[in-house]
Amino acid sequence: MTNGRIFVIKHFAVAAAVLGLVPVAAGAQTSTGATTRTSVDAQLNQRFAKMDPNGDGSLTRQEIEAAHANFAKVADQVVAERVQTRFNGYDTNKDGKITVAELTAKVSADRKAGAGDAVAKLDANKDGAVSLAEFRRVAPRPQLETTDDFLKRFDANKDGKVTKAEYKAPALAAFDKADANKDGSVTTAENGQGR
Repeated sequence: MTNGRIFVIKHFAVAAAVLGLVPVAAGAQTSTGATTRTSVDAQLNQRFAKMDPNGDGSLTRQEIEAAHANFAKVADQVVAERVQTRFNGYDTNKDGKITVAELTAKVSADRKAGAGDAVAKLDANKDGAVSLAEFRRVAPRPQLETTDDFLKRFDANKDGKVTKAEYKAPALAAFDKADANKDGSVTTAENGQGR
């Protein structure tokens, strides 16, 4: 990966969760719906360890780029699976093509009139239907940060490496800010999702 792209998927967060490379608290909820600081910290430690294969406690540019290569593969797989699932949802007769009739039957009433135009735009070989390959060509690609952006975001002391403490600091600070009553857990209400 000579371009050094890294980590942040803006539209395909599932891939980040699969690899565990994004420092967020997803999946760290208790049975009461609260997320604890301890569980967030544990997740961040696990995620950092995946990126730090030599276990020295800091990420070099090479380690970040190696983690990115793995992340990019997972991201591509997640995108492909989502595209396949969506395609399968439209291809109701399972013949490997989406016709205007199939698309019209599946879209909302306000989009039915545009189904013919949509198929025409996607139908590169002009056979009147959209194949999986044609459908894949228009799928949005994950947008990834560069390694330099990752370093800028996490390398607080600007030494060209990211320590575990530097990696965890933004997520833990965000957690602490969200923990309004400072009890070590963030409830749905504190997180703003309960409103």
